[in-house]
Formats: sequence, structure tokens, C-alpha cells
Amino acid sequence: MDFLYPNMIKMNCRPANLCGRSEGVPARKEENARTEGDDMSTSFVTQQIDYIESEVYKRIKPLGFRKHGRTLHRFVSGDISQVISFQCGQAYLDATHLMWVNIGIRIPECTERRFDAVNSRKYYHEYHCTMRSRLGIIASRDLEAVKTFCLYDDIETICGEIISEIENDVLPVFDILSSRQAILEHRREYPWFDRLNHHLIKLEECMIYGHLGDLAKARELFDEYYESALQRRSRCPGHIPYLDELRSTLGFSQ
Repeated sequence: MDFLYPNMIKMNCRPANLCGRSEGVPARKEENARTEGDDMSTSFVTQQIDYIESEVYKRIKPLGFRKHGRTLHRFVSGDISQVISFQCGQAYLDATHLMWVNIGIRIPECTERRFDAVNSRKYYHEYHCTMRSRLGIIASRDLEAVKTFCLYDDIETICGEIISEIENDVLPVFDILSSRQAILEHRREYPWFDRLNHHLIKLEECMIYGHLGDLAKARELFDEYYESALQRRSRCPGHIPYLDELRSTLGFSQ
């Protein structure tokens, strides 16, 4: 599944020439509205997202988030990243007027596949994250219900929808999954927060236990994951050689 650029028909998105322009959009936005031929200018897209991001940032900055381009990021428990980011569609798909809000949690050792992983950046993007999802999925708890925002629509309505889902559905889970122990205990309770890597939970739990110093538990989980991967070998034959190399890197002899 192409997570970053989902099928717009499946999402029931309106094409560019059907996206409505509602009353109430701030005047400074209307000045850069759609031009002849229903093309949206780059400046219009930029201004719309700038406005949306600034409204979201106002609400979550007091909670420790910092803005880095289109990414709103904070560290919890010292080195675990929690991320909210804004993404537009691709120009070659004529989808720059569409926007998604990505959600992520990054645990360094899970991403780096090293027990001693240390952060090397002051922030991380959503695509660096261990757990990844999108608005729409999180509020509905439906893995297919990605919410796509049309930037021709009323900007205040869009902001309201985004802020509501972030405050009511994202931040409470961020607060729960804010430490390694909490992630070990509760990650499985939030599969809608884990759309891409849910099948890797046991391997990533191995990495967390190894980081915490419990190598016996880490090896136990690695061996369990390896056996399950063998049963799925035909679906991804290259995964077993990768795991064999990882076993050696982690110091787990056969």
C-alpha cells in the first residue's frame, strides 16, 4: 500500500474542479484563490497550509511541540519523538490541492535496529517514525478511513476538524505512549496508530527490551519473531537474510 500518496478515488476525494470554496475563508486567502483553468498556485497552497499549521501550532506549542518546516515535533522521555506533519499531494497527480495530516512516534532503537541507538538530529520527520498513521484513521479507528482535506474548502472548518481530532484522539494517546515501558504495555491497544508497522511489533519490542538491558527477553522475542517470519517466508523471501544479519549484529548467536 502506498501510504504517502493514497488512492484518491478510494478516499472519496473530490477532484480539483469539484472542491467547493465556502464563505468565511480569510480575505488574505481569497486573494490567491483558484485561477482560470482550476489550477491552484503554489502560493495559494503555501498560504493555506501555513495558516492551518499555525493554528494547530498555537494549540500544541505549550505542550512542548516545536515547528520544523511542515513538521511539529516534541521529544518525550528524553529521546522518543512524537510527530504531527502536513503533506500535500503530488503535482504530477494534479493533487497539490489535497492535504493529509500524518502522525508518528519514533523509538530510536526500533528505527535504527541497534540497542544503543542515540538520536543524531534535533527533530525527526513522520517517515522516520516507528508507529505511523493519519488523521481520519485515528478518530474512526478504521484503517481505511484516511481523511483527505481539500484546500479549496473553508479554511476554518479544516482547522477545526484537524484540531479537534488532534486534541481528542491524538494527544491522549501520545500522552499514554510517552515512555518505553508504556509502549511495551499499551502499543497493541492502538492498532489505528500503527498502520504500517503493526506486524513488526514483536521485533520492535525486542529492540526496546535490548535497549533497556533485558537481553534475555530481547532474544526470546527475536526468536519468536524469526519463527513467525519463517512461516511467511514466501511473501518476503529477502526478510530472512536480513534477520540473519540482524541476529549477528545484535549478538544473538544461533
